[in-house]
Order: sequence, then structure tokens, then C-alpha cells
Amino acid sequence: MAYDKQAEQELMDFLQSGLVSWLREHVPFFDVTDDGRVFFGDWYHRRQFGRLDVINRTILHQTDEQRAIMPQLSSFADHQATYLDDQLEDMRRQVYQNATDLHNQLEMLEADQAGESEASTGGRVASNAASSGATGSGLRGLLRNFIDPDEDGDDDEPAPARPARQPQRRGNGLDINRVRRQFDQAKAEADKEFDSQKRQLQVAAAVTNYEYQALTKQYDTVADFANVLTNMPDDYMQALKAREGGRHDA
Repeated sequence: MAYDKQAEQELMDFLQSGLVSWLREHVPFFDVTDDGRVFFGDWYHRRQFGRLDVINRTILHQTDEQRAIMPQLSSFADHQATYLDDQLEDMRRQVYQNATDLHNQLEMLEADQAGESEASTGGRVASNAASSGATGSGLRGLLRNFIDPDEDGDDDEPAPARPARQPQRRGNGLDINRVRRQFDQAKAEADKEFDSQKRQLQVAAAVTNYEYQALTKQYDTVADFANVLTNMPDDYMQALKAREGGRHDA
């Protein structure tokens, strides 16, 4: 058999024919083609579930989409009321992540700029107050000298020192404008992507809902159906043994 490819293919066809026939009877929910393709359901837009693995007597998933069918059904069974909303929220967080980061950065820059503006205004007020104090002190000294010229004025109150100018931070308007432009662009792109993916998620959720309703008409739960798939290899071997035993008895 290792060197006779034709004989090997004939054996595989023979084994597959028996497995296809048994699966159609054992799991009527599936639509199984003669060449071993297994489809999920019997409606027009059904999804392919996988392909028969004759040697291991099971169904082999060939794509990520096929591997996701059972987890999707299990998740839908546990969260029927919020299934679509949960998926939309997860997708929203992913799509808007860059825009959210830029928005946070923009808020920090705006807060820095507001702080700098307040500090600058406070400095000007203190400076004006200091100037007024100095002028008042000089006038009082002039009046004292006029009243008592012999007084040396050592008791004059010193003029308050000007507050040190606070160094400016780099969160200037130019940086804010740049980040604001980046945020606007990121949000516009996220809005477009969200609208596109939202429609895809809605369609996928509708398909999963339809599959779930069809499945639970034949099986009590998704877990029951999963157990049927898990036990396929053993069940098929038991069916073959029972068939051979029936032939011997006959």
C-alpha cells in the first residue's frame, strides 16, 4: 500500500464512503457531501464545518472560521441577550484605542497650557502689587523727610521682592494643534472602520443565532452536541463492530 498510490486512494475512498453514510445517519444535522465535506446545517447559506478525517474518524477544521463555530455557539448559548452588544463593545475598544490614547494626550497638553496661563497671570498680578508697594514706600519716605529732615529713614519698610518668573513648560499651542490634528484623523478613521466592522458583526451574530436555533431543535444544548462530536471515533467503531457482529450472526 505504501507504494501503490492507486490502491491507497481506493482504500481511502472505501473508508470515507462508510464514514459518510454513518455520519449522515448519526448526525443528521450535518450536510455531508460524498467527498467528505461537512456543512453546518442544510440551509442555503450554511457554513462549512470541516472535512472528514477518515483515519481518525473525526471532522477536521481547516480554517479559523471553521474552528470558531463551536466556541461562537457556546458563547451565544451563555449570553444570548448580550451576545452582539458584547462583541460590538470589544470591537469598539480595539478600533478606537489609538484615538483614545491621542485624546488623553490632548487633555494633558490642554491642562498643562491652562496651568501655564494661570501661573503667568498670577505672576503679573504679584508684580503689579510689588510695584505699587514700592511706590507707596517711596512716597512715605519723602513725606517723612519733609516733616522731619533729620530722620535718616532707616526704619523704612523694604519693598517686597518680585517673585521669580516660573519657567515655561513645553506644552505649547503648536504641540496641542499637532496632537489635535492627529486625534481628529484617528477618530475619523476609527469611525469608518467601526461602521464597516459593525455590519459584519451584525451579520455574523445573525448567522450564529440561526445556527443555534436550528441546533437546539435536535439537541438539548450545545454541550450535548459537542459531546456527540467528541465521541464520534468511538461511536463509529462501535457501529462497525455491531454491523460485523450482525453479519456473523446472519
